[in-house]
Amino acid sequence: MGVRRGRPGLRRAALLLLAALAGGCGLSKAEQARLDVHKANASDFFSRSDYQRALQQANKAIALDPDDATMALVRAHCLLRIGSATKNGVMIVESISAFEEMRSNWPDDDRSTLGLGSAHLARALSMDDEITHAQKRMESEFLSDAGRREEQARIDAAQEARVANLRDAETALREVLSHELQKDNPIAVTDLVLVLHAEGGRDAEAEPLADQALRLLDENSSINQTKLDKNPRLSPGAKLELEQQIKNNREKELSLRDLLATAALQRGDTDGFLAQMRRIAATARKRDQVVDLRAGVRERRIAQELLRASAAGKQPDRGCGQVDERERFAGRAPGQQQIAER
Repeated sequence: MGVRRGRPGLRRAALLLLAALAGGCGLSKAEQARLDVHKANASDFFSRSDYQRALQQANKAIALDPDDATMALVRAHCLLRIGSATKNGVMIVESISAFEEMRSNWPDDDRSTLGLGSAHLARALSMDDEITHAQKRMESEFLSDAGRREEQARIDAAQEARVANLRDAETALREVLSHELQKDNPIAVTDLVLVLHAEGGRDAEAEPLADQALRLLDENSSINQTKLDKNPRLSPGAKLELEQQIKNNREKELSLRDLLATAALQRGDTDGFLAQMRRIAATARKRDQVVDLRAGVRERRIAQELLRASAAGKQPDRGCGQVDERERFAGRAPGQQQIAER
């Protein structure tokens, strides 16, 4: 969920202030005991990716202690992850409000700014589905002229909101990366890559950042794997959290390599495309997972046949349509991608 900015003096003062507030919050022993249970449950459910239960427990904890920054962060991320997974724009917007409130209450905590950037990106990408659905409704021959105007107005509004959310996402993520201790934050770099790609026409900026993000994700996964291998006495909760981080990193790697493969295909770089496809396939095999690439069914078929031709030392058969399809795909607007856990 990100890390805090390196401001020891301010953090120490904030901790003292929170301790003072906690001491005067007037909770009874029974209420404090319930608060501790809700906080422990929220953290446990979140580490297990059970975001619905984590959200319920975080809400109960916040009802007892509204000044708990960690529970506010858990709540905001749960809203974001549930909203992204279910394509629920209302929940994503609610997560944006939650992160904005956190920034207001704890302005020195970069985790809220990082979450805000991720939430704006998620909302922008969710609007792609809304625009697509509205465009399909526009194709109906039964739609009246008035209905067609209404649908077009919805499309125009959604497109404007998508642009605004991408802009706000980029602003927040660059703010996080501008801080010395956050300049190599893998989540911020990965999400910034996705923002630049989603905006269209900025892949030249996105590709070097994607390479940087892949390196950072690999380093983070290696560190976490070493912790798992060399600390047999880790608690089940700590072990699960490290395993989840490694899983999330691999999902982000797939998203980034998918982006790099698409960009290579669009500029006609067959070798670069094949290289990324091989890495995607290798990563997916490690997890025994079927990968749903941005490129779609036809482009996956192209990749499979190109890989077979490459392995056999042959040129792709134009008669099979692979090259024609690749050329057709090169002219498409950049595809959309839902976030993998930020």
